[in-house]
Amino acid sequence: MVTLIVAGWLMVQAAEPSSAALPSAVSSAASASSMPGAIPPGSSAARILGVAEAPAVTADVGVWVPRLTGTAQVGSGGTSFDLNDDLAVEGSSAGVAGEFAVTIGRWRVGGMGFSASTSGNENAVKGGTFGDTNISVGDQIKGSYSAWMAGAEVGYVVYRPSADEPWAWSDEGDNRDAASKAFGANGRPLFDPQFLLLGGALLFHYDQTVENVTVPSTSSFDRTVGCLYGGAGLDVRIGFDGRVPLVQDLRIYANAGVGPSIPDADIIWLLRAGIAFMINENIGVEFGYRLFDFDMQDGPSTVDAGLRGLFGGVSVRF
Repeated sequence: MVTLIVAGWLMVQAAEPSSAALPSAVSSAASASSMPGAIPPGSSAARILGVAEAPAVTADVGVWVPRLTGTAQVGSGGTSFDLNDDLAVEGSSAGVAGEFAVTIGRWRVGGMGFSASTSGNENAVKGGTFGDTNISVGDQIKGSYSAWMAGAEVGYVVYRPSADEPWAWSDEGDNRDAASKAFGANGRPLFDPQFLLLGGALLFHYDQTVENVTVPSTSSFDRTVGCLYGGAGLDVRIGFDGRVPLVQDLRIYANAGVGPSIPDADIIWLLRAGIAFMINENIGVEFGYRLFDFDMQDGPSTVDAGLRGLFGGVSVRF
């Protein structure tokens, strides 16, 4: 019996850390965990949201089906026509639209653009003049328009609540615990909203033609303007962590901007919003909405119009 007790006591002593080593280990762990921005044991920078992230490239391109709305008054003393009903341009035709961005840290730099056009014919429901073309009710008219836009945009992430440094002015490690738990089992973020400030420059061209077939005459409006704009954006990434078949991530975004046209000094509005179902890490299917609202002047002629419609395409990221 005494032999068994002595043997048990020796086994316990062998399993316990020495009293000299224990304070040293505790002190080292406490010192490491108390350091600002310290990475918790077992974590790595690659699995802390917002820390040591590699540059990323995203692109969204697809088909846009806009509808032209607004009014047009062309020529001195011209009639104000409703673009929804009066000039045979109320139909919708498929155009193209897209944007891309390169993200490095909190900065996002990229470009965007679209091209759209439509044409039609009808019997005039409103009489008046479009440029030098006289139109009477019942005349057969043909109408068309085309528009394109190309621009560059810079974004800065002001607030990213799930990241290690939520605000642009936060210190490293301010949100370390939450940022370390922001990943699913597949190593991808579960919920990563980002709030951005945006600024950009664009070039926009619009032309419209009306032809009176009954009394042959054709007139047109043609104008190109620039624009400097500012705005804000929201980009949310939601990871399903393998719980939803065929969809790995969900991306929801909305970006809006407003600014003066150059040289007309009128207002241009733009909105891009969508939801992308990412099939894998790099490619997904996207559905969304695009709006481009513009005012243009050329001498006595004015066009107060907008292009708005649904968007569908492919979302790519690397």
